[in-house]
Amino acid sequence: MRSRATPNRPRLTALAAAVTAAVLALTTAACSESVTTPAAAPSAGSCANPDYCAPASWDTAKASTPLPQIPAFTEPLNVVISARSTVTLANLQAAMTDWHTVSTASSMSLTGIHLKCISSEQADVTGNGYVPQNQAWRLGGCIDGNDLSLSGNEDHVRIWNQPVKGSTDGAWFVAASYETLCLALNGKLETASLDERYAALHPSKAYHCVDGGPGSFHAKHPDGYSDGAATFVAAIEAAAKSKGWHFTQQTITVPRNANAGEGNVPFNANVDVLTITT
Repeated sequence: MRSRATPNRPRLTALAAAVTAAVLALTTAACSESVTTPAAAPSAGSCANPDYCAPASWDTAKASTPLPQIPAFTEPLNVVISARSTVTLANLQAAMTDWHTVSTASSMSLTGIHLKCISSEQADVTGNGYVPQNQAWRLGGCIDGNDLSLSGNEDHVRIWNQPVKGSTDGAWFVAASYETLCLALNGKLETASLDERYAALHPSKAYHCVDGGPGSFHAKHPDGYSDGAATFVAAIEAAAKSKGWHFTQQTITVPRNANAGEGNVPFNANVDVLTITT
């Protein structure tokens, strides 16, 4: 007796191929893609991929502070917006409605405390030496951002551009972190929200501390650098989704010259590489 299964095998094979092709098509059409398994970053100066060239250093230059309680520190570059992105940085920021540009020249008064909106830091992402950030953004901008800092919820980023051959805008390297408004009082750092009157009368004693360090709120953002990067990445993904843009994320591991930043707050070797295309 002839088997009924034999003549149907080509049809089953064709059906399986069709199903596989459909799955691949759906995967390709997805709006978001995230690869969380850390991959090794290319060596310094290498342009082994079209996303970015490895910077001279994945850490910022050492920055000084006005408070002896916080010694000079470096910070991690922990997010890269890929040179393959077709959405401009300006259009991306416009879609991130709560993130506003601030400058080192701007300042404001918060409950009588006169504060600069952001300080200048330097990074070398081109191999041509350390330069100040090209842009700086704050969640809530200057006024609302400082208000958020009283409760330890102020996320901010400094951004450096890297020209990449074949890309119109190049890559953007980002140093992101959460900060808390802290106060140098009685030889130690405390949260300014505990004594806003003293902070208002002694503005030189007030400073933004990276959340997770002394003088900050540990519970909500225990890892100021990683949490700051994660919040920034989530805001970009949400903006991309709202505009119908394609968003991909890959986490890489990079060589660091340091493992702790401001106030000795630790940071890891992870960097999120994002690509946003129309």
